[in-house]
Amino acid sequence: MLNDFKFSYVNIDKDELKTELNVKTKYYANVVHWTMIYSIPIFWLLDYLFLPGEWVELAFLRLTVAFIAHCFYLFGHKKHWLEENIMLIIIGVNVVLQSTICASVTLNHMLPYFLLFSIVFLLINITIVWKPKYSIILCLLAYATLIGVFKVVNIYDGYHAMVANGAGIFFIISAFSCLIASNKYQLVKRETAKNILINQANNRLLDQNEKITDQGKEIEEVNRKLQKVSEYRFNTLNMMLHDFRNFTGSIQMSLDLLKNDNDNLTDEQKEILGYINVGNEKLKYLSDKLAQSTDTNSTEIQYNNTRINLSQEVENIVMRLYDAATLKQLSVQLNIDPSPAYVFLDKIFLDQVLSKLFTNAIRYANVNSILAVYVHKIGSKVVVEIANKGKLIGSKKLKELFNNLDTLQVKGDIANKTALGFSVAKNLAEQMGGKLSYNSQENTGNFYRLEFSLTQ
Repeated sequence: MLNDFKFSYVNIDKDELKTELNVKTKYYANVVHWTMIYSIPIFWLLDYLFLPGEWVELAFLRLTVAFIAHCFYLFGHKKHWLEENIMLIIIGVNVVLQSTICASVTLNHMLPYFLLFSIVFLLINITIVWKPKYSIILCLLAYATLIGVFKVVNIYDGYHAMVANGAGIFFIISAFSCLIASNKYQLVKRETAKNILINQANNRLLDQNEKITDQGKEIEEVNRKLQKVSEYRFNTLNMMLHDFRNFTGSIQMSLDLLKNDNDNLTDEQKEILGYINVGNEKLKYLSDKLAQSTDTNSTEIQYNNTRINLSQEVENIVMRLYDAATLKQLSVQLNIDPSPAYVFLDKIFLDQVLSKLFTNAIRYANVNSILAVYVHKIGSKVVVEIANKGKLIGSKKLKELFNNLDTLQVKGDIANKTALGFSVAKNLAEQMGGKLSYNSQENTGNFYRLEFSLTQ
């Protein structure tokens, strides 16, 4: 049975959607900008073939306009202008130039210029991602320039002559390209929103998986503590009961001997023996109550260290979280030293450290990026490294994520539990004698390094 899955875009974070759209706009704008620069030789060839007497001046003019456009490109990014405004200026300058040339050449040479202009205009609107109004503005700018320049230059020819020699084709293609630009913007916007929703759903899946893992570790730890408490109570109570029984038994024997010889006892002595007998019964009752005691005041974590192959544990964690990485469209590369890397650690807490580290590495990785995992030995240490070559989290943000637990303990605030994963992993690793470091730089990407001492 087929299910028709539909996405609800109501609760999408508008700022996040705007940021993602700006990223896509910037990428495609960069493609359009450099394509326009690299296409200049094609226009040179066209000028050389149809305007051999003027192609040098036109080549210089095209280079000058390209240089001016590139200066606007650099200046706009330096001043942090909106990407759409930067490209509107750059493309607008080129549109004005090309429209002026198309309207200025003789009627016999108009057709090839209009055809090439139409192709370039169409490619721009097919490639770039921006709001449809910008394409309409460029289209109107081209029409106004063509009409104005043609009226000034070709004073003896009517507009029908320009339309018949290629302008009609340009008008149709340029108008149609605006529709293409509008459709592409809506499709990209919808696809971006869908990716955000998928990413949010994947993060919720990671959160649930992390919570389930934490609960499993807590259950295992509580069960282990209960077993230790049970053994301790059993042994302690056995010793206490043995001592109490010996003590009360000896008292009872003495009382029985005195009772057998009670003819020589005064009434006062018999009364004292009765008190002693009552006290002995109370001791027996106390021993029974001690046997029923199961309370403990010990809250200290007791690690149950065993010899563990860290390489195998890392591989198990990666396989367990592989589906979560796939949902986020991450490519996972596993590079593990084939020789065993044995450590002497608590299996439950080690699993928790690795689980939280990998879960949060996936959570904060960029969609469609690569997550590389390495396990190797350096001297007396075994090192687990996770590298994510994608969008940088930033050193400031990573520092905050890895120290959330300390901040929570100092300030006493209620922090978001999903933001404590890195911090919990770091603290647990340090308590177990390991070291968890991190950085976020251009040359390494988002990088995490976990170290433990090898055991012999």
